[in-house]
Order: sequence, then C-alpha cells, then structure tokens
Amino acid sequence: MPASPVAISGNSGALIRNVAFPGSNQALEIAFSDGKIAAIRELDAAVEWVCLPPLVDKHVHANRAFTLAGRKPDSFEHAIALTLEMLGSFGRDQYRAHARKLFQRAFSHGTTGIRTHADLDGSTRLAAVQGTLDAAAEMAATMQIEVVAFATQRLDPLAASARSLIAEALAAGASLIGAAPALYAEPKRSIDAVVELAIKHGAALDLHQDEHLNPELASVDYLADAAISNGLQGRLTLSHGCVLSVLEPSARKKIIEKLLRAQIEVVALPLTNLYLQDRGGGTPRQRGLTCVHEMLDAGIELRFASDNVCDAFYPYGDADLLDTLHAGMLGAQLDSIAALVKSVCDGRSKPHVGEPANLVLVQGADFSDILSRRPAERIIIQNGRPIELED
Repeated sequence: MPASPVAISGNSGALIRNVAFPGSNQALEIAFSDGKIAAIRELDAAVEWVCLPPLVDKHVHANRAFTLAGRKPDSFEHAIALTLEMLGSFGRDQYRAHARKLFQRAFSHGTTGIRTHADLDGSTRLAAVQGTLDAAAEMAATMQIEVVAFATQRLDPLAASARSLIAEALAAGASLIGAAPALYAEPKRSIDAVVELAIKHGAALDLHQDEHLNPELASVDYLADAAISNGLQGRLTLSHGCVLSVLEPSARKKIIEKLLRAQIEVVALPLTNLYLQDRGGGTPRQRGLTCVHEMLDAGIELRFASDNVCDAFYPYGDADLLDTLHAGMLGAQLDSIAALVKSVCDGRSKPHVGEPANLVLVQGADFSDILSRRPAERIIIQNGRPIELED
C-alpha cells in the first residue's frame, strides 16, 4: 500500500492529504476535528487517493453467502431449488457464520453500511434471522446493519401463520419486512398482506419485486398504487424490478411516475440479474436490469447493490461494492460519475464540511482509475480516525 494520506494531530484532530472527490482531479487536504469535517482546502499536488462518502450496500443475502458447493444454476428457478436444498438443514450458528463472513468481507472492501435479507419460512423459521442478527451484533462497532425479515417462496404472507412468523422476526430485532410477490400464487393479494402488516407494525418494506422478464406477470404497478393509497410514501424499497425493462415505453413511463409519487427507492442488482435473467437460450438478448436511466431521469432514488455472493443465485463475487458498481456501469451503460457514486453511497456524491468525518479512501488517481482497477488499497475513516484495511 502507498504511504497513508492520513496524519494524526492530537486526540481529536487529523488531516488527509492528496485526495480528490469523484469526478475531480483537484488535490485536497481535509481536516477533521471532534469527529467531523472541519475544513476542505485545495492543494498543489498530485492526487493519490479518491475520497468517497461511506459505502452502503442496500441489498445482500448474508445468511446465504459463501454457501455454494460447486453447483451452478441453469435458471432462476433452479437457483431457488438449490438454495432451498442447501439451506434447509442450517441452524442459527451456521447462518451466523455465513453472515459474519459476508460482513467481514464487505468491511474489508470499505463498506460500512449493509441491508441484508434474512430468510424466513415455516421450515427454518427464525434461525436465519437470529443468526444474522447475531452476526450483525458482532460487527456493530464498525458497521451499521439492517436486517430484513424476508418471506421466502415457502412463506406466502397471505397465510396467517406467515404473518405471525414475520411479526416474531420483527420482535426479535429485524427492522424491515421483505417478500417476493412474484413467487406466490396470487401476487397482488400477497402485496396487500405485506402492506397491511407494515402498517400494523410500523415497519418499512423492501420487496423483491418482479424479478422476471414476463410482462403478463408484472405487479409493480399494483405495488405503487398500494403504497400511495396506504400512505407508505418513503417507506418502501423496490428491489430488482427486472420486468420494467421489457414493458412498452408508455406503460413503463406511467409506472415510473407512480414510483416517484410513492417515493419508492429502487435497488438494481446488476451482478445477479445479469447472471440469471434471460439465461439458458444461448447469448441473452435482454440484460435483465431494471430501467436505470429512465428512473434516474425521473428523479427516483436508485441504488446498486451486491445481492448474492458465492451462493446459488450468483456463484462469484466477494462483497466488493466497486465490483458491483463496475457491473452496473457496464450493464446499464451508465457513465454519470455522480449517479454511480450516489448508487453505492446511499444517495451522497461527496463529503461536506460540518458532516461526520466518515469516509472511504481508495488508492487511485481519479474515479475512472479506481473503477477500472478496483484496487485493494482502501482506508475507512470513522469519526475522523483511520482504519487501514487489507484485502
């Protein structure tokens, strides 16, 4: 690793030098005081590090991570079957171990915020949620981790027993409700059920919505209407939304306008969706990503996230958000540096004076350099103090 750009000056102060913000070649010196950014000054020097806001991965499956046993999926449906087969016998401690490994690998790459979906069904019940919460507690000193009680294919929220189990998961410490409406027999009725559950428990929703490419099965329009009519503006995240990419332009535009009115955040999952969607018929003709450009143009808050790491849905990866960002850039042909940075920094594009001194430094001359190389040399700054990381 090159010489650290961080200079400590006393108990409460520090400086970082020769850094630049994404999209700029101007070298900077950033001063910290009492855990906050005190000053930002220009330098006449070469840029050696790119300075990013904290990296936040808004959609992972930590309890499934690093579970692949050499078998790769040949379709989305096959990936579901492999997952049920592999995880059916896991207990709380095994889920904790896999989640912990995912959190540690993500942190080693500079990620300090994660939202993870913990599997919930009638067979494994709370084991994955409890194991994931255990792992999150072990990382609480350095990472902010949200756990979603995720109703899998085997736990349709329409059933009273499913709603009861989701409520138990929330009581155990999960903070959001998750589900996959397209995997249930009556997607719209299941959407109604999770919306009612969210209202009852005052919980936000993060739904795996329309992770497929069949326009006839789309229920995203219904979801947007449900969010608006039930006053859930700003409390719903739509993950995947692959089907939007194959809708007619007029229908797509109408739905995107509703998503904006409902203040629905959208999380695109480029690695898993590029890997699985339109698979099995030779070279894929459809990318499988949601409508990234159209959503950004409309003003929707859009994120890129890792989704699966070395499991049946995506048998590669290492929980590195720069790898995810590179895939999103290619898959969506997205060149806006500001949009790319916001997509993995929870809506932020650069730090400002007066904010908490929580940053990520990546060794490189500029943003294109770090996106091209995804170098291992990274430093996390938390409350003005550096944590050097090794790959």
